[in-house]
Amino acid sequence: MAGFGHFAVEHTAHPAPRGRGLLRERLGTALGRVGGALSTFALAAALGVGTVFGGSAEAQEVQLTFASPYPEALFHVQNIRKFIEDLETSSNGRIKINFYPAQSLFNHSEAMQAVRTGQVDLAELQLTQFANQEELYNVEALPYLASSFDEAMLLWDIALPAITERLKRDRIMPLYTVPWPPQAFYANKELTKADDMTGLKFRVYNPIGARMAEALGAEPVLVGGGEVPQAFSTGMIDSMITSSAFGASASAWDYVDVFNDVQAWFGYDQIVMNIRSFQNLPEDLQQVVIDASKRAAERGFQMAKDAHVGEMKTLEDNGMKVVDGNPDFVAAAREATKPIIEDWIKAVGPTGQEIVETFRAKTGQ
Repeated sequence: MAGFGHFAVEHTAHPAPRGRGLLRERLGTALGRVGGALSTFALAAALGVGTVFGGSAEAQEVQLTFASPYPEALFHVQNIRKFIEDLETSSNGRIKINFYPAQSLFNHSEAMQAVRTGQVDLAELQLTQFANQEELYNVEALPYLASSFDEAMLLWDIALPAITERLKRDRIMPLYTVPWPPQAFYANKELTKADDMTGLKFRVYNPIGARMAEALGAEPVLVGGGEVPQAFSTGMIDSMITSSAFGASASAWDYVDVFNDVQAWFGYDQIVMNIRSFQNLPEDLQQVVIDASKRAAERGFQMAKDAHVGEMKTLEDNGMKVVDGNPDFVAAAREATKPIIEDWIKAVGPTGQEIVETFRAKTGQ
C-alpha cells in the first residue's frame, strides 16, 4: 500500500535557501552535501518511470536532516526510525540522518516551509494541515468517503498524481505515505445524537474538521498535534477529533473520558523530501531512498492497522470508555457533512471531480 507517484524534475540552478545558516547554528553542525549538477531525471520504480542520473561522488557520506512534529511513542515515528535504519544500512553508512522528533526543530506549522526552502531535507507532515495553501490537500479529510484502510489508500493512490505535481511547484517530493487510524471523537460523554456536540470546544486540525464541528453545533478550535495537552490543560478545548494512535500518544485519558469511534475519515502521514536534496544524491543513493520508501510504506500500512486495535486497548487500559460510533449520531454527521465533499469538488475543480468520481466508481458508492 505504497503512496508513490510519477514525478519528473528539471534541474535548475537555485540560490542557497534562506535559513540554512540559521539551521546550521541551531543544529550545531554543518549539513553534508554531495556536489554535482544533475540533468533532467524522472524518479524510477515506485516514484515514477525513466532513468535516474546522479553525481559521481559515490564514496562520500551524506548527512540529511529530518524533522517530525510527533513523539517517539507514535507508530508513525517508530516506522520512521526503521526507515532511517534502513537508509543507513542499505547505503553502507553513506547516508546519515539527523532526526528531530516531537517538534524539537520545527513546529508542525513550519514543516512545509522548512522542507520547501531546504532548511531540512526530509519532513513528516500531514498535508491537510496545509490546505490553506492548496485545497487539494484536503482530499484525505473528506468525511465519510473512505470507510476502511484499503479504501483510504485507494483514495490516496487516485489523488497522488495531482498531489505530486502540486508539491513539485514547492520543490517537494513525496517519499511515502501511511494512513492514520480512523478519526474518532474524544469527549467527556457518549455522543448519541448531533445535539450532543452543541457547545463543545472541539479541537480540530484542518478547515474540514472545523466545518464538521460547526455543522454539528460545536465550537472548532484549531490546535496542532504538539499543543493538544496544553490546550486541554488551559481549557482551550474540552473535546477533539483525532485517531486512536494519536490519542494514546497524547495521553488523552488525562483530559477526556470517552472515545467515540465515529470513523469520520482516514488521514495520512506523509514523508516528503526537498527535491534538490534528492537531486544532490549520487544515483545509487537515490535508489536506496526509493527502495527504503517502498518498504516503509508497506510496513507502515500494517503498523497503522495494528496500532488502531492496540491503541484502543491502551485507551481502555487507562480508564477511557471506548464505544462504537452511535448509528444515529453517525447518520446525522454523515448527512450534515455531505456539502463538504461537494464544496471541495467545486474548489478543486475538474481534478477534484475526477478523483471523487473515480473513487466512487472503484468502490461502488
